[in-house]
Amino acid sequence: MLNNFNQTPQGVFVFVRILPLIRGGARRAEGWYDVLMKIYSENEILNIASEVIERARQAKLAAPEHATLITLSGDLGAGKTTLTKEIARQLGITENMQSPTYVIYKKYSLTSSELPWQFLIHGDMYRLESGTDLEKLGWQELLQDSKNLIIIEWPELVAGAIPDWVIKVSLTHQGDLLRGIDF
Repeated sequence: MLNNFNQTPQGVFVFVRILPLIRGGARRAEGWYDVLMKIYSENEILNIASEVIERARQAKLAAPEHATLITLSGDLGAGKTTLTKEIARQLGITENMQSPTYVIYKKYSLTSSELPWQFLIHGDMYRLESGTDLEKLGWQELLQDSKNLIIIEWPELVAGAIPDWVIKVSLTHQGDLLRGIDF
């Protein structure tokens, strides 16, 4: 069973406490909002993460000279961080992952010799204004390092810094409690 989730016959649910923010980190409204969201069934999230990892492996075989980059697009609450956590779990990361909204990106070591990467870098671009902001944070060095598997959320905010060889994943709301995914 996935960590921090409640499994019910209707699917996997997560209870989220949200402090609404506008871009740049300013508070949008007073107070917190409590939200109960259905993310995916447990098998769906496992299968989606497995598919993303397989596509990343194929991309690595096709272009071993640079990092492998996956972008996750979708509205707030669409499941970007949830998917990243499951990908990380399947890659052997056991520490509790949080969205790196305030630190922009976080680096995790991958210890399995069966993986084509040594590091998973999880980035959240929500607070950035443009690709120029990302470039100032060593983005090109991360992309050039072939040992990196990079997953970023909110890539549309830094579109100018995203190379054309990216694996794009889009998560969408499909009704109040359902999510959809497109590659």
